[in-house]
Amino acid sequence: MLDKDILINILQKLFEQSKRCHDEFNSVDGKIGDGDLGITIFHGLEEINNNISNFTEDIGSNFMICSKAFVKRSGSSFGTLIAFSLMNVSKEMSGKINCNHEDIKLIFKTSLKTIMERGKTKLGDKTIADTLDFIIQKLEVSENYTEVFKNCSKEAVEKFKGKKILIGRARMFNEKTKDLDDPGMFAINKLCEIF
Repeated sequence: MLDKDILINILQKLFEQSKRCHDEFNSVDGKIGDGDLGITIFHGLEEINNNISNFTEDIGSNFMICSKAFVKRSGSSFGTLIAFSLMNVSKEMSGKINCNHEDIKLIFKTSLKTIMERGKTKLGDKTIADTLDFIIQKLEVSENYTEVFKNCSKEAVEKFKGKKILIGRARMFNEKTKDLDDPGMFAINKLCEIF
């Protein structure tokens, strides 16, 4: 299901997609935040790809390399959440050479738990946590990863249209956020188009 070569392929494709969507991410983020989400994602994925030559067959070790690379280049709160998620995933996947479907579900569950705890958010706040929850629910009944990632990330963005963002700096904009996409949810949706 997931091994070193597949992981490298995914990370390379995500990096290429981050190049294409870099300005778009910044623009969406700029409506309610610092406008640096595209930079954060691009730099993080660039640094990960710069370190791919250090990958081994150990999937857990590779996720730790990703975590260290992301935090090195991304000082934002979003970058920190991603780095901690990757770190916790690395602990769960330690010693694994191949990850099966249950492992893949655990990767997303670990990421969700980390983001909710460290980001002090809950489901329904209109954040990437909600997108991850959509993906996890679908993974319980499907192993069609292309369909799950593309459809669930899009469905999450659509479902939360008309709802306020209830966490982070966006709260200052209150009702205005009903008409805006959460930048993190938007970014995941665009990145998932590579699948």
